[in-house]
Amino acid sequence: FGQEKSKRVITRHVWQEALETCEDIRHSDGMRELYRERKESVERLFGTAKEHHGFRYTHLIGKALMEFKAGLTFACLNMKKLANILEMRS
Repeated sequence: FGQEKSKRVITRHVWQEALETCEDIRHSDGMRELYRERKESVERLFGTAKEHHGFRYTHLIGKALMEFKAGLTFACLNMKKLANILEMRS
């Protein structure tokens, strides 16, 4: 008498339902192949940056300078990627 049973409280992140929906879509049949291609193209971009643009180590001092270099480098790599896509279309 007088003793309350302890209750277990489960909390979920406010975006958890949306994240679960995204995971369900990602694992559906049509999206698996598309996700594989996306994963390869993104990884390739970072690999190129490491191999050819000095992203293995930083030679700059300060976060702001490194962010500036990264922004310019990845903008150039994206333009190169876009040029290749446009060339394949024509």
